[in-house]
Amino acid sequence: LRSALLTASRFDVKTVTVPLLLIHEMTEDITVSWCLKRAELIFKCVKGYMIECAAWSGNESITLQFLVPPGIAEDVFVQFSAMLPNIFRISNPLTLA
Repeated sequence: LRSALLTASRFDVKTVTVPLLLIHEMTEDITVSWCLKRAELIFKCVKGYMIECAAWSGNESITLQFLVPPGIAEDVFVQFSAMLPNIFRISNPLTLA
């Protein structure tokens, strides 16, 4: 994952899609707990790699998409979405009037 993101940064790729759980399909032995722990790990790793890439390539922005496997439960998807603002610290723009 790190190599893929660094290569994308070096070759000026502007949109990257990452399979969130690093699997292609859900199976019966995959638990909700496993999915949430894996997603948190991937989010945090990608954040670290993004910081590293930004240090190397300057202030250019990229679009990063996370892809969930088909068949993921809606409530698990909602929990994934709730992780994003906590891990990536989404900030509100400052408006000066």
